Amino acid sequence: MPTCKRCGAEHDAAELIRHERPGVILVHCPDCNCLLGRYRRHGDDPRTDTRRH
Repeated sequence: MPTCKRCGAEHDAAELIRHERPGVILVHCPDCNCLLGRYRRHGDDPRTDTRRH
């Protein structure tokens, strides 16, 4: 069980708030909204440069 470092609450992984951004997942405590972790997403399409010269 992850424990929040700010409020000390313990939650199951399914109870945590997840925000998915391109290439990263942010995980927050549902009680105090403290950031618990930032994780890279694997399997996303790679970012490519689409500028034309």
